[in-house]
This record gives sequence, C-alpha cells and structure tokens, in this order.
Amino acid sequence: MKAINRIKKYREYKEIFDLRKFKRNEIFTVYYRKNEFGYSRVGLHVSKKNGIAVKRVKIKRQVRAILDKCLNYKNYNLDLVVVISKKYNPEEFNQNEKLLVDLIKKITSVEEK
Repeated sequence: MKAINRIKKYREYKEIFDLRKFKRNEIFTVYYRKNEFGYSRVGLHVSKKNGIAVKRVKIKRQVRAILDKCLNYKNYNLDLVVVISKKYNPEEFNQNEKLLVDLIKKITSVEEK
C-alpha cells in the first residue's frame, strides 16, 4: 500500500466515522464513503486491546497485505477505514483474509450500483 493510498488525518477519519456507512463481521468493521480523488484510500484502526505494539504492527502488516491483494485502488473511489477487533488472531491469516475479502466485495458491489 503506497502512502498516497492511506488516510492519515484525524479529521478524515472522523468524517468517515460520522457518516455511519459500514459493513461488519465478527472480526472487522469497515466504514466507507465515496471520495473525489480517483483512487481508493485506506485507514487502519487497531486498539491497544489487541496486544503490545509488536503484535498490533503485525496485525496492520497482515491487513495491508490482504488489502493489497484483493483491492485494486485505481478502480474504486472509496475511503475505507478498517477497524480490527480484539478477536483478530494473527496465526489464522487465511480465515482473516477470507472474512476481509468478503466484506470488501460487499462494499465494492454496493458502491458500483
């Protein structure tokens, strides 16, 4: 994930959260909105309840890898904020990948209509 494809500012996170458009499953909650940039941007939120900093960084790395694999940033004009619950287990990567890919597909199919 390139730096241009990341949401960094608190104000942008707040705007996306305030819209209250989201899809959820047992591990991930993905908030989303349309943007005007011509490409998608992603923000990640991992709580301190997920563990020490080393574990949280590993979780972020894994989620970024999943998003890079399943999301074509140039095809969609979306801002996504992925909130990762404390139920996330880094050792169950394949199951986590399947759950997140399903959510992203639901969001992109809704936004194409």
